[in-house]
Amino acid sequence: MKILEIISSLKAVGGGETFAVNISRSFHKFAELKVVILYKDYTQMFIDRLKEKCIDFVLLDKKKHFDLKNAKQLKAIIEDFSPDVIHTENNSLIPTYLALKMIHRKKRIPVFHTLHLIPEMECPSPIVRLLYKHIFKIEGFTPVALSEELAERTKRFFKLSSVPFVKNGIDFDKIPLETKALEDRTFDVAVVGRFSREKNHKFLVESFVKIKQQIPSFKAVFIGGGELFDDVKNFANQKKADYIDFLGIHENPSMLLLDAKIIALGSLYEANPLSLIEGMAVGCIPVSSDVGGVKDIVKKENGFLYSVGNQDEFVIKTVDILKNINIYTSMSENNRAYSKKFSIDNSAKLYMQLMNLKIKNEI
Repeated sequence: MKILEIISSLKAVGGGETFAVNISRSFHKFAELKVVILYKDYTQMFIDRLKEKCIDFVLLDKKKHFDLKNAKQLKAIIEDFSPDVIHTENNSLIPTYLALKMIHRKKRIPVFHTLHLIPEMECPSPIVRLLYKHIFKIEGFTPVALSEELAERTKRFFKLSSVPFVKNGIDFDKIPLETKALEDRTFDVAVVGRFSREKNHKFLVESFVKIKQQIPSFKAVFIGGGELFDDVKNFANQKKADYIDFLGIHENPSMLLLDAKIIALGSLYEANPLSLIEGMAVGCIPVSSDVGGVKDIVKKENGFLYSVGNQDEFVIKTVDILKNINIYTSMSENNRAYSKKFSIDNSAKLYMQLMNLKIKNEI
């Protein structure tokens, strides 16, 4: 099978971009793959990871959302590569639709689009919303959600009969085999994620200030970059929270999570966050806001959920874990084994099953 992977951009460092690169590396194991990245600017570590597997990729130079020149370039690539199936990521759905409309073909190429965000955020304007509805309902492109909850929400939003979902997954090639005991780890809490509004970093900073009042030795770390990085760092400085380290973008956050007891998430909305899985894979205890597909990852036996924005709940649970860290050794060990069900290779295999079924129907 020939798969054409179309990625909008690899400039930002977030879960969507990480998933796009990881799923490409896994598809490469199972099929002939070509990757197209629509925007020219990129973060080097993502390109390096594609090159590491000798994946055939091309960088285009998209200028704006509706770029007909870019669509023509994409059309030429599709005609030349002649894929059996197309997989789109993030904001590449509409450009792919435009490119395919320019091609006169006897047989429709199945297109699968991964949804990383809730529909309201995936479609920020009425025009984009109408286009997505047309593409899914009339053109027959298949939306695929990264959690069951997101699938249901997408189905209702676009009034579709069904929306399949595939669990998010991490690349276990990057997970270290050896870990530290929880009580020996330097950081009490780690937060991994892009510094954007929905990640709710200031809520976490304020929560850490309250935790510090109860645990004088408390230390936390933020890992990641993004448009709000400086804003959140300045906010922490205003709170005199010098016990919070800001480490920026890291190629392999798992190596830093090895030194953290708790992996925390304060998000206002999510699909199926990679950071929690990465943390659990190295034995961290997850404490997360109860949003989106998080409940598909965090169960009573392996972590803790709190109501979105409820600072008291988050602080009480975090303090309780840290003051009784020795009793969480078995949970830490179990989380390492449990996380393996969220492998990116498993995600790719589930995607391949969806693609095969679609292709058979087309034939």
